[in-house]
Amino acid sequence: MAFQAEYEGSIPFTRSTHLALRTSSSAGTYYDYRYAWIRDAGYSVAAFLRVGAMPEAKAAFSWLMKRLDQHGPRVLYTLCGEVGPDERALELPGYRGSQPVLVGNAAALQHQHGIYGDIFETACLFVADGNVLDQRSAATLSALADQAADRWRQKDAGIWELREPQHYTMSKISAWQGLARAVELAEAGHLPSTCVPRWQRERDRIAAWIEEHCWSERRRAFVLHPGTERLDASLALAVRFGFDGRDRLSSTLDAIREELGRGPFLYRYSGAEQEEGAFLACSFWLAEALAELGREREAEEIFTGTLRALPEGVGILSEMVDPETGDFLGNTPQGLSHLALIHAACTLRGDRNRPVRAA
Repeated sequence: MAFQAEYEGSIPFTRSTHLALRTSSSAGTYYDYRYAWIRDAGYSVAAFLRVGAMPEAKAAFSWLMKRLDQHGPRVLYTLCGEVGPDERALELPGYRGSQPVLVGNAAALQHQHGIYGDIFETACLFVADGNVLDQRSAATLSALADQAADRWRQKDAGIWELREPQHYTMSKISAWQGLARAVELAEAGHLPSTCVPRWQRERDRIAAWIEEHCWSERRRAFVLHPGTERLDASLALAVRFGFDGRDRLSSTLDAIREELGRGPFLYRYSGAEQEEGAFLACSFWLAEALAELGREREAEEIFTGTLRALPEGVGILSEMVDPETGDFLGNTPQGLSHLALIHAACTLRGDRNRPVRAA
């Protein structure tokens, strides 16, 4: 779908275009995904840039900056760029008797530190391709970096939008990522440098906090959050984000693959196999991370193994898959699955992250 330069309507950042069954059981739940997630928006811009679709990348980035200026950083927006509605149940039978059937989305009222990393990574990739941040966008991003410095110590809902707020490891890494990229943008002349010392200080504090609280010597891995030994497959993204400690990240990938892997597929976190299918994006995130760490043969095995294990079809990917049968499950089509595939393919091809250019 092509963007118009002044596009104000719906955009292809959504996770689907319809109500979708998320779980594999007959007692599952319909979640409403007809919204634009900041994460999906950022990954879409990055994908456009990596494949050379510059008009789409510029229009999409402009759309995202306008939403941030209008409404502040939200987990999601409506397709027209407004604040998303809270969740409510409908008195309707769901697919195969699934209940409840929900419209709106509870994530609209959540806070996720992941938005900081997603936004700033997108901005860095945007300027690395020779684009320039306008003054208003620069001010918006500077205020957002200040917010990340203020809020990273708080609990949040995490990348998986879980109902229990926690100090999720991936959320802290995302806050670190946001501040690290903000510093890079300021040092290259794209953002005001007034608050750089504070951003640097909080960036380093986050890294030290993660090392102290989120590493398990027994698991030889970063865990889902402090106080648990559970694992989180999304931590594969920490490699793309450039988080420090490649040896620990490599060890974490091994632990994730051993516990959460079912062939080339991965569950999202420890215990998820009791609730749902394997999450397709996680397989591609793992392949990308292995390639970034120089483990190309393993990365290729995961990437090609995932594609070969998927059911034949018309090229549309779902949110999840049943590792036993290969059947698609959950939200279909799932934009995040496609975006994860694109980024993994580009990385396996040798296209790595590019440095920020000076303004």
